[in-house]
Amino acid sequence: MNRPGLIFVVLLAPLLTACPPPAYVTLFNNTGAVIEVRTERDRVSVAPNRFDQFHDPVDTDQVFRLTGGGCEYLYDFSLGLVGYYSDRALVRGVQIQVEKDFSVNLLSGSYAGDTPAPGEMILQREGFPLQPVSRKCR
Repeated sequence: MNRPGLIFVVLLAPLLTACPPPAYVTLFNNTGAVIEVRTERDRVSVAPNRFDQFHDPVDTDQVFRLTGGGCEYLYDFSLGLVGYYSDRALVRGVQIQVEKDFSVNLLSGSYAGDTPAPGEMILQREGFPLQPVSRKCR
């Protein structure tokens, strides 16, 4: 391989080996009641103080849908996750936690618990806690 070709391959290598962001979310329910996540594919209930994983939880316009307590909440995830994927040790994808007021906190990628996370595992990031952009109640 000639020298310019080798330089091109070396410069391109990080782009070719970069992992794409995870297409799933691990959601912890800290609301005290059952909540339901609605995706384009499913509806899945998450019991209080439990978690579940959802593939493709955000629809094509970056909206995340959640129902609980007789209301449907919409969240805009188009902002706020920049830089979160830099941790390649994201075994559970993006980890979020829904709180009693239906705000959404972003959790550390290293959190490995089975129940809602303690305060020190909540990341302090611009845009979080995420508040619903819409709430419709029956």
